[in-house]
Amino acid sequence: MPQRSSDRVRAFDPGALARLGDYITARPHRNPWETLDGAPLDESARSLLPCSPAMKSEGPTCAVIGFGRFGRLLARILREEFSVRVCDRQPDHAAAREIGVEVVPLAAACAADALFFCVPISELESAIREARPYVRPGALVMDTCSVKLHPLEVMRRRLPEDVEALGTHPLFGPDSAKDGLCGLRIVFCPLRVSATSLQFWRAFWERRGVRVIEMSPDEHDRRAAYSQGITHFVGRVLGELPLESGEITTKGFEAIRSVIEQTTHDTWQLFHDLQHYNPYTPQMREDLIRAFANVMLKLYPDDPTLKALWRAQRVRRRAEGKRQESEAP
Repeated sequence: MPQRSSDRVRAFDPGALARLGDYITARPHRNPWETLDGAPLDESARSLLPCSPAMKSEGPTCAVIGFGRFGRLLARILREEFSVRVCDRQPDHAAAREIGVEVVPLAAACAADALFFCVPISELESAIREARPYVRPGALVMDTCSVKLHPLEVMRRRLPEDVEALGTHPLFGPDSAKDGLCGLRIVFCPLRVSATSLQFWRAFWERRGVRVIEMSPDEHDRRAAYSQGITHFVGRVLGELPLESGEITTKGFEAIRSVIEQTTHDTWQLFHDLQHYNPYTPQMREDLIRAFANVMLKLYPDDPTLKALWRAQRVRRRAEGKRQESEAP
């Protein structure tokens, strides 16, 4: 990913130059995004700092912010080609040493050329807000959330215009990638990113056999609600039942068991966030309840409780349809 230059002409700010000069002469080895008193440099001073040398010759430096299960997987993948630093409130130093990455404070992580936020959906906004003062102009910020409308809106509001932003959703995790990445997929939802950066990261994943799918965040969330969202919801519901393997279980039952194990292996926070931060999941759950009622009515057509449930579902569906029509442009 080659160095990018800003198209905007910045007004000369003598105060910014003085602050930058104080930093250079007084503490040449301190973090380049902090002033002498430890506070972040403001945007005018940040704009005078040079781009990372790694962007000029050795390829981008990468930072993974959030070193949980997926963050560790991503750090391992990035480490195959790039220098990688990681940041987490409670970092796993043993895992970092095993992967070969450096654990650093947030300010040092944000000095990287490419930043990957591997934090829960509900914590992304606070994480980006905390990191924003340290992110250098020209850097590329990527989220890895399983929903896309919310993260892209957060990055649009919280990141400066001179920082690139790309929404991503890796359609894999530590379990599905344990046998390799070939044949897996990742979704790109560009927000504010150059064609050069987009092609660079597309090529990075394609070299590993990962198929890159580009789509709008709205289309992503609509499709994800009825794929990933419904899978996690059904898996969690079935996980409430005492379903166990035995001598007479079928292959179909074992497939259901694998869905339960896969979905319940993820954190409850991921499940909660998938259901609350995708605007299409409420309708998915309504459709699921309606489908359940329809099947039950076919079995027990005269059951008054099922009839009442079916009627209530029809009323709510009509009301939702009218609401969508009134909101349509």
